[in-house]
Amino acid sequence: MIPSEENYTTEEFDYRLLDTGNFKKLEQFGHYRFVRPAPQAIWPPSLPEIDWENANGEFRHHKGKSTGGGEWIFRKPVPKIGWPLRFRDLIFTVHTTSFGHLGLFPEQAPNWDWIKTQVNQLNNNKPSVLNIFGYTGASTLAALSKGAQVTHVDASKTSVTWARKNLESSGLIDYPIRWMVDDVEKFLKREHRRNKKYDALIMDPPSFGRGPKGEVWNIETQMAELLTLCKNVLSDSPKFILLTAHSPGLSALALKNMLIKFLVSSDSGTFQYGDMSIYDTGSELYLPNGFYVRFSSHS
Repeated sequence: MIPSEENYTTEEFDYRLLDTGNFKKLEQFGHYRFVRPAPQAIWPPSLPEIDWENANGEFRHHKGKSTGGGEWIFRKPVPKIGWPLRFRDLIFTVHTTSFGHLGLFPEQAPNWDWIKTQVNQLNNNKPSVLNIFGYTGASTLAALSKGAQVTHVDASKTSVTWARKNLESSGLIDYPIRWMVDDVEKFLKREHRRNKKYDALIMDPPSFGRGPKGEVWNIETQMAELLTLCKNVLSDSPKFILLTAHSPGLSALALKNMLIKFLVSSDSGTFQYGDMSIYDTGSELYLPNGFYVRFSSHS
């Protein structure tokens, strides 16, 4: 297994994980610092308590719950309309949300670079890339920026609107992108009926979610059906696939097995898989944040 233990504390990424401990993490998004839950940070923090207390805000889940909604407690002002955050040549807008997210998952940074590399290696062939559960579009923009044609699908109109804003701030407004606000499974069934095929697939399915009309999604019971639908719209020889997940009930090896059973044969390309993680500059440890599997074809 290959851990994503790249140290993304370079000047090209306006994010830092400053410390972890006591089931929390201290993060810096641009000029602003936040404390958020980190259930796997069982160890004590490394930085003094004053560093944590000086954060702009802290997100706390509702009492008795470890996921879902909660509330922010702000100690210093934060722009309500958001602020820019740069990753290499891309510029995202981030802001606090009612679920504790800020519109960007920093553990995905190595995957954004990997996506760029995969598109680059196709020598300007402009592959058609499908990004489902695309959220605010970081992976979409990574593929677009290197010449791919991307279809971005998410059931949340708010997320797709946010992704469009990130497209504009990154200077990619004229690039070939198709935005779809839709239930992913319904979209995939329609694309299959149209005999639409894609060269590459990116997906980060949530553990649980609801579609625009109340459709319920549960990763552990519906993943097999989802991957079957994905197979129907993939080319016979897909160029690359990225599957990530944050569900504790899965593992990197399980994700790899899913790709082999549903999407590509074990001898058709190269697989990389492991923990997604973020380098903690305070403790010099890596905070685990979900799992990934990457596939790239031999051709």
